Amino acid sequence: MTAFQTKLPFSRFSKGICTAFSTADRLLDRSVIWLLACAAVLALQTALIVTHWPWPDEYQALQIAVQAPDIATLLQWLRYEGHPPLWYLLLRSLAHLTEPLDTLWLAALLLAIPGQCLIIFASPFTRIERLLIALSEFFLFDFFTISRSQTLGVLVLLLVMATWRSRWVWIAIVLLPMCDFLFGVLSGIFVLMKWREGALTPPWAALWLLSGIVATWTVWPAPNMVSAFQQLGIQNSAILWIQKVDSLLIPFQGGLRPQWNSRLFPIANIAWIGFLALCWHETRDTLTNRVLLFGFIGLTLVFSLASYPLGLRHLMLIALFLILLAWHGHMQGKIPSGAFRTWLTIAALSGISTAIIALQRPFDTAHVAVAEIRKQGLENRHWMAFPEWRVSGLSALSGMKFERPEQHCMLDFVRWDYHNTLINSPQLENFLRDEITRHGRSYLVSDRTITNIPKETLLPLWKSPVGYDGLTYHLYVVGPNSDEKEVNLPSCVDNKRALQRL
Repeated sequence: MTAFQTKLPFSRFSKGICTAFSTADRLLDRSVIWLLACAAVLALQTALIVTHWPWPDEYQALQIAVQAPDIATLLQWLRYEGHPPLWYLLLRSLAHLTEPLDTLWLAALLLAIPGQCLIIFASPFTRIERLLIALSEFFLFDFFTISRSQTLGVLVLLLVMATWRSRWVWIAIVLLPMCDFLFGVLSGIFVLMKWREGALTPPWAALWLLSGIVATWTVWPAPNMVSAFQQLGIQNSAILWIQKVDSLLIPFQGGLRPQWNSRLFPIANIAWIGFLALCWHETRDTLTNRVLLFGFIGLTLVFSLASYPLGLRHLMLIALFLILLAWHGHMQGKIPSGAFRTWLTIAALSGISTAIIALQRPFDTAHVAVAEIRKQGLENRHWMAFPEWRVSGLSALSGMKFERPEQHCMLDFVRWDYHNTLINSPQLENFLRDEITRHGRSYLVSDRTITNIPKETLLPLWKSPVGYDGLTYHLYVVGPNSDEKEVNLPSCVDNKRALQRL
């Protein structure tokens, strides 16, 4: 062991961890115990999926997939989303077979259970390592419970490794670019790895290149697209990237203040060093893997600074790539180190802890807000959304539409083609006064507490409990002393069909 390796935070525990893992594997060699453990993992995954309350981004994808009148319109709408169509086509297909609102959990279940089975039964790791990977925060919750295109992409990545020595692997590699941008990047890495192994054939390479070109065409942004982060006022920052990489070392989001997609308290801006050290340590024997892994890490940083701040869910693909490299190395007889096993243990403990929270607390509370709106008999009143990008869950669950501030049109999902100038603006009060003059008494939903506006203009009505996603729904009355007027505004997006009908 080199001097550098002895300074790694995990290395001092290496011997003890290896002994503990050997003991656990001997226990899991008993068929009954192994089968019970596998069944428990799959049961926990199923429970998390069927009890999960989606958040707005999940509903937004469903609404786009179902409400587009045809495939051509769907592809046009996706130019405002930046995602290839494969996930949306899956949701659209499932919506022909079941109620549209059931497609999110059904899609997650249809992808997650095979994915977990690939980890548990098809990966070359030891039995305890397989269980820890399956229970990790990455797979158990973020990849397989939250239903989105990443769920599909992760399953395809697992298929790549499970079929690596088969010619069928190329089908999975070719599909990856159609899942999302970073999956396309990883597919390119796999092509390079196949080339180094002498297993690259021109027909498959051409098909992969064609898939990448088609995927790029489908995500080419519309001329008037306004990015979500631009709307939110989030600037490209290396600090934001670092804070997200922190959660790759200890993926219990929020740390001592548990909340999904939040900073790792109290070691934010520090833990990333340990994760990069782990990546360096695990690629110590293979320069190619080190170049590929750190090249991928560097790409996420450059992309976050130069183009679009990648979210934690995107950066979790770095952790997944590290696991896949260990999977590939295992097929070649390379055993993971004690440091890697320690990290898997931390990730599994994080996943189990998150599962306990998720089974007790709704991920999102849009359903609670809809229930309150119905309880107060306000479902058929005129509603505004400020800001508008949190309404997808409310609309999907209730069929309600909301006025988009300033643009004076009605929406039930967000078209990213408009820059809301009222965010953090002192002009909000003037806008609301104009709305009262125009529409009389109406109602407003927001994800924030709005203060410093007189109650005769904006009266707080109700606030939902905060979800594990950190979102709270605030209901307000606009112009509580005014009479209601009939309001008839156009749709912000034309040619939509109802979510409830296919």
